[in-house]
Amino acid sequence: MKKLELTLDEKTAFQPLERVLKNSLGLTKRQISQAKFRENGICINGKKQRISHVGTPGEVLTVCLEESSENTGKVLPQQGELEILYEDPDILAVNKPAGMPCHPGRGHYLDSLGNLAAGLFEKRGEPCPVRIIGRLDKDTSGVVILAKNQAAGARMGEQKAKGIFRKEYIGLAQEHLKEPEGRIREPIGKMPGEKLKMQVTPEGKPADTSYQVLKFLENATLTRWEIFTGRTHQIRVHMAWLGHPLLGDPIYGTGENLYFPGLALHCAKAVFLQPFTGEKVVIQAPAKGWSLDLKEWGSQNKGTDPEGSSQEYLP
Repeated sequence: MKKLELTLDEKTAFQPLERVLKNSLGLTKRQISQAKFRENGICINGKKQRISHVGTPGEVLTVCLEESSENTGKVLPQQGELEILYEDPDILAVNKPAGMPCHPGRGHYLDSLGNLAAGLFEKRGEPCPVRIIGRLDKDTSGVVILAKNQAAGARMGEQKAKGIFRKEYIGLAQEHLKEPEGRIREPIGKMPGEKLKMQVTPEGKPADTSYQVLKFLENATLTRWEIFTGRTHQIRVHMAWLGHPLLGDPIYGTGENLYFPGLALHCAKAVFLQPFTGEKVVIQAPAKGWSLDLKEWGSQNKGTDPEGSSQEYLP
């Protein structure tokens, strides 16, 4: 059972509780409906109240949300190692290795991140369905956020939709980029006749990617990206369209990576607000297995990082 508590103030008082539950606590209609029929599901100062009740400043609103008893969300739990970067009662952040899919699928029914997260929750005895907020492609490593309850999932979804929940990526683009930074706003859609491959096309969905050069290597550019939409293979497609596919990309490039095996793309940072306290959370993930001597890249950086150096992401 997840218990939420909110002390009403001038902004949340003088309106029906239903509006407070929806706008301030981020609950869905279904969650509100379930709570109002539950004993002590919605209370003011410890006494059950209707959602039509108009609160006053200083009153304490409590809501009890019942979590599913199935901790896996139909994902089979498997025991394995997860590199936990951050955890609180509502959020779990892990550093996903390259080659691991986020969700079970063809050829990966038992070894996905979802399977391991379900196994972790099962081992702890926690009834937490797997709720991944903003998945990564199988071959992309880095920060993945999981919500541990429905309310946190709903709030994180809202942050993602509003652009509050942000991710930053680093990687290696082929050859040297001509501009130190830029913005790519080209629509992305499926390539006809291909199951996985995407392309820049006028018929596609809007896609927005910014990039910044960090360092020039011999035949590549260490680059930082931020995406403002969530299209499949967005960074990979946009960089290939720009004429600089990522190293190690077999779909949009040559697949070659002379620096280390695999795709040179890593989700290095995630920034969001803790769903209930509103505290800013910044999570950084080191790029494991990147055999690059990048300790001095900062002196050649073409731009600045407003929230700290990306050096912390590198091995």
